[in-house]
Amino acid sequence: MKGIFTILLVSISLTTIAQERCGTEIHTENMMKKNASYAIARNKVNFQTEKWIKNHPNHSEKTIITIPIIVHVLWKTNTHNISDAQIQSQIDVLNEDYRRANIDKINTPNVWQTIAADSEIEFCLASTDQNGNPTTGIERIQTTHGKFGMNSDIHTSSAGGADDWPNDDYLNIWVCDIQSGLLGYASPPSNWIGDGDGLVIGYQYFGRIGNVQAPYHKGRTATHEIGHWLNLDHIWGGWGNCGNDQVNDTPKQEKENYSCPAFPLNPNSCNTTNSNGDMFMNYMDYTNDACMNLFTNGQKTRMLAAINNYRSNMLSHNLCNTSVGLSEQIKNKRKLIKIIDFFGRKITEIKINTPLFYIYDNGTVEKKVIIK
Repeated sequence: MKGIFTILLVSISLTTIAQERCGTEIHTENMMKKNASYAIARNKVNFQTEKWIKNHPNHSEKTIITIPIIVHVLWKTNTHNISDAQIQSQIDVLNEDYRRANIDKINTPNVWQTIAADSEIEFCLASTDQNGNPTTGIERIQTTHGKFGMNSDIHTSSAGGADDWPNDDYLNIWVCDIQSGLLGYASPPSNWIGDGDGLVIGYQYFGRIGNVQAPYHKGRTATHEIGHWLNLDHIWGGWGNCGNDQVNDTPKQEKENYSCPAFPLNPNSCNTTNSNGDMFMNYMDYTNDACMNLFTNGQKTRMLAAINNYRSNMLSHNLCNTSVGLSEQIKNKRKLIKIIDFFGRKITEIKINTPLFYIYDNGTVEKKVIIK
């Protein structure tokens, strides 16, 4: 009987892991249990966030914030050693998603179009390293370590990982062979000083070209995890059903959603009168990459509060080459009207190895081909 009971426990544990797309909540809980000072710092975050929002109603400290990224590629086999092009494709996705320049924004239901936000946050691969020398923003380290889980090994070179660059100046992203059932996890902000601040993401979920794996093959895992790094909760409020994500303009939601549901989903969820149901296309849900397409104005405000309160060096650094990581659309203040194929058909999803024509409101047209 004792043997049967043990097998059942293992089975339940494996099922839980298999359903856990994002490990941020578990990672944060583990950190709070291990470090009393971290727990104290994290418990102050919501109060400090609300205080900043109240004191900065117009959020006018800086119009565009650019965050420099250092990507630590940890590889044991050539499959894990993803290309520069795959990494750059992830930077492109981040700039599109955080600036509301993603082509699938047209899939946002009309009822939420007015609150869908351009967060005015951009990203680049760092062009200057921690010693002031030129860098590509990519560090490649061959390791003998197996799959990385949610422990400190990945943040430590002596354990087969990579030491982080100063996390008040850079967003550290570790790309690796991650444990099964997990796409990635992040370190939410706080005043706690320690190693490992940033994101950890599986190599096959990073970027939208190259060695990526459907249905998480369009770079939205990094979009989601950076949301956590900037103090966004899961849209359903995390632990427990019908929780609170601390954002006023996201609807109450009973639990996470998977796959790619049809709108409306779960009208009047959590005993509300919200006939529009779940905002399952929000980047902070668990739906497929192809189904995600927005942050809200409330989420934008919360992310700006996180930067100003906890990541303020990002407001004044000069660690990016301005030609890196920014789409021409953003630099030239153009607005994308639509994307069409050779036959003039409107495109709502980027196609690999297919010529596409980007039409802007200033009359310019660009032909682009994403090559895999």
